[in-house]
Amino acid sequence: MILEELDLLPDLDSPLEKPLPWRPSLGLNRRDENVRPIFWRNRNRSYIARTQDWDEFPNGRWGDARSPAFGELDAYGVGLKGTNEQNIKLWGTPTSIKDISDLFVRYMGGKLDSLPWSEAPISKEADSLQQDLIDLNKRGFLTINSQPAINGAKSSDPTFGWGPKNGYVYQKAYLEVLVSPEFIAEIITRIDRDADLTYYAVNKNGDLKTNSSGDGPNAVTWGVFPGKEIVQPTIVETVSFLAWKDEFYRLGQDWANCHASVSPARYVIEDIMETWYLINIGKSSVEIFLVQFFRLTEFVVHNDFHVTHGIFPLFDGLQVQEMEKPLHSTGLINGDSKNVTTTNDESTTNGEKSILTATVDAAKSATSAITNGLNGLTVVN
Repeated sequence: MILEELDLLPDLDSPLEKPLPWRPSLGLNRRDENVRPIFWRNRNRSYIARTQDWDEFPNGRWGDARSPAFGELDAYGVGLKGTNEQNIKLWGTPTSIKDISDLFVRYMGGKLDSLPWSEAPISKEADSLQQDLIDLNKRGFLTINSQPAINGAKSSDPTFGWGPKNGYVYQKAYLEVLVSPEFIAEIITRIDRDADLTYYAVNKNGDLKTNSSGDGPNAVTWGVFPGKEIVQPTIVETVSFLAWKDEFYRLGQDWANCHASVSPARYVIEDIMETWYLINIGKSSVEIFLVQFFRLTEFVVHNDFHVTHGIFPLFDGLQVQEMEKPLHSTGLINGDSKNVTTTNDESTTNGEKSILTATVDAAKSATSAITNGLNGLTVVN
């Protein structure tokens, strides 16, 4: 058969359903690709588009991501999908942090099919984290990507399994979340107290904060299979994260642009994109000891892989304040639009209204005085 000659048919060691934890490309030049950054986990087509011009694709290990570089954000398949009208119908017209938080809560609960950064409904893999994710989003921390810690699930596991049969797969706990700038210092302080945690935090302007000792990759998913080397198909590393940062904030701006320039929804989305930090948090590297015996691999992993929810306590006691407060522009300079009252499509502050009332009253008094004075005058021809 032609497919056999082209070696396109799956063999017994490479099951058709899920050879890797992410969906492989069908492109012939990517047949051997088996390593990707976790950041594009929910935007597979975008990753394919931004790496389509690479001459070689990572196989076995992640090389230097600086060369070749990730493609431009204007490439087909990278930007926000759907028309403005479709996206407004899907995500509404948020005017506060609470409105956006509610969108994320609906998505985490399986009641919304997509978000600007996730093209498909939330996966079953997140079921074990669902309540943690919902709670975090309710408190104003907007979760973008996550995975639970997995300690030796069978490769045939219907939710977490992948790769050849008779293998075992592992995951480090991972969380990517959009955080208000007022909490960045506190969260980083808490992370620094746990030597097992690594983080990268960046804002739209590229202000990068990290406790990683270098730019090299850190595997967050791997598998051990009979007679094979350890496979590490999902990684975290600096250059890829910065490339994802550009795309992330661009998608947020695309979402804002779905709304008219004077729309409160556009203002609140842009305000978040301009000031909030994108931070990813994961377990540090682990030691793996392998014992080979009759092509079967036995191993011990030294890490708290049984602590599925280990990252979430970092956010205990933290909550964005005044989430329901509208964050919209009234045509005034930012910071001067407190206590806004709107009447007949005109917006003024209470202070401005008082000044206007006083001016009108003064004018009435002056008019009255002039009228009384005129009444007392006698006109002589």
